[in-house]
Amino acid sequence: MGTPAKSLRLASVYGLSLLIIFIVPLFLWQSTTAKTVAAVDWFDVTTEGALFILGMCWLMVIVSVRPSGRVTNLLIAGLSSYCLGCYLDLLDEIFIVKTIPVYNWFEKMPTPVGLLVLTCGLWLWRDEQTVVNRQLQTREQFHREHQLTDGLTLLNDAKAFEHHLIKQLSQNQAFGLIMLDIDNFHQYNQNQGVEEGDRLLSQLALWLSSTLRNQDLVCRYAGDRFIILLRGAIPPLVSVMAEQIQQGIGAFGCSASVVWALPSPKVLPLQTHKAHAKEEAATLLQFLNQKMSQQKECRSPAATQAQACDTQNPSTLSELN
Repeated sequence: MGTPAKSLRLASVYGLSLLIIFIVPLFLWQSTTAKTVAAVDWFDVTTEGALFILGMCWLMVIVSVRPSGRVTNLLIAGLSSYCLGCYLDLLDEIFIVKTIPVYNWFEKMPTPVGLLVLTCGLWLWRDEQTVVNRQLQTREQFHREHQLTDGLTLLNDAKAFEHHLIKQLSQNQAFGLIMLDIDNFHQYNQNQGVEEGDRLLSQLALWLSSTLRNQDLVCRYAGDRFIILLRGAIPPLVSVMAEQIQQGIGAFGCSASVVWALPSPKVLPLQTHKAHAKEEAATLLQFLNQKMSQQKECRSPAATQAQACDTQNPSTLSELN
């Protein structure tokens, strides 16, 4: 999600919160009377006020750090309703609201509804985090063994990916490769700032990790370029995943060039097994980088053969096998 959208969402939550904080007491001031200082239970005011402030803090944290999506919307809605319930309970300690039947009914609804919605959001967040944790465990294990992790995205780096690719080639099993490169990322850094560019890369890394299957591997290959290893892949899966990834990146306010390949499994000579796997890995990576360069040229504003360029991304690498 881009910075303008996040800033708008944050401003909307702040604005609506301030509106409720000022409008509801004003309504009660006009419709009923306030309790005397001696009649106010200040302990209840303190505890309910603390719950309201804590709830608002949780809400602002969720709004500021979570990407857009169904889980985020449920968390925001649930916390907002809960905060409203705490605030209405707080006002009940200050004003005599028994004379307003509608208010008495309205006061009891936000807290249970908010907790119900919040529970649904937390449950979905748990499912989401389970997938992310699986990816993190794979990264942490490899980091302990090889210390080849990108510091920004916490993904494996290019050297780590080459290690996995050589290992995959040595197993003579089917797999697919997807490479993606963010379009005009240099211009994005200039317009939004390097810090926002780094945040975009981190969000993309997290999204890719949660989107892929557990057995797949995503790495930050270089700069704004990522590469994905799909184990046990078939042509329809690779092509569909590449298309879904290219479309999904649009939700982050950017676009990406995507190329993919489906190398045919080989039986490598036992005597020079590792050497052949290294050569094959280097050939595959060189092929993908060349295809990516062609794709980037085709997607540039100066390209005159845009329609023809779309047919240059092969589904297999038969010419390399």
